[in-house]
Amino acid sequence: MGIDDRDYMRERYRARQGQAGVSTWWNDRKGRRELPNQKAAPLGSASWIGKGGSGTGSTNGWFDAANRGFDYQKSRHRPRSASQTHPAQKWILLLCAIPMLIPAYREAKRAGWFPDREVELPFPESGTVTVNNSVDPKTARSKINVAAGEANAVVQLFDRKTDAHVISVYVNRDEKVSVPVPPGTYRMKIVEGDKWHGLTKWFGASTTYETVVRPMVFTRQRYLSIDLHRSPAGNLRTSINIRNPKPLN
Repeated sequence: MGIDDRDYMRERYRARQGQAGVSTWWNDRKGRRELPNQKAAPLGSASWIGKGGSGTGSTNGWFDAANRGFDYQKSRHRPRSASQTHPAQKWILLLCAIPMLIPAYREAKRAGWFPDREVELPFPESGTVTVNNSVDPKTARSKINVAAGEANAVVQLFDRKTDAHVISVYVNRDEKVSVPVPPGTYRMKIVEGDKWHGLTKWFGASTTYETVVRPMVFTRQRYLSIDLHRSPAGNLRTSINIRNPKPLN
């Protein structure tokens, strides 16, 4: 459509509206007004359309009073900012991992994974015992059964009241023994490791030392059996001893 056609259509529109003869003119800002008393608006500007649509204080326009300002933005979707890791979380994760790391470390130690430059000695034959000189062999009328795990083991019984050593039982890895012991209530300690270095250095770098939590009661009618194979279903609760066992005199 050319300019002439456009003007013709406007004149035709005004004739239908009863405004024939009213001229149209342009100002220096390229603003157009249809009526002589109408304020010109620059091209590219905008004004509200509709009843009361002045855009300032109107309640019948596109936005009512409740939505003016920034309230309407509350319901807008905003992508969440990337979450940042709190510095304390790494310590929490480490604390959670400790219950798994300690058993794994001790298992590796028992198996002899750590360097050991001490001279290795022959480990005593399974069923060999070291007994306190004050113990009369004739009083050994109870019995202890021991099944060793993947490490050599020394199972010790101490008097619960005096903490005096009573008997130590030696068991080679993956072997079982049954040894008579005097009846009584004892505190049991378990020494395990790979290479044997005698009653002073025990198993050297591979030594692990634990104490059974509950007292061990032996009677003439009651024998006790322990299995040193680690299992989630095991019921022999022990506590870890940080220091190696004292030498047996």
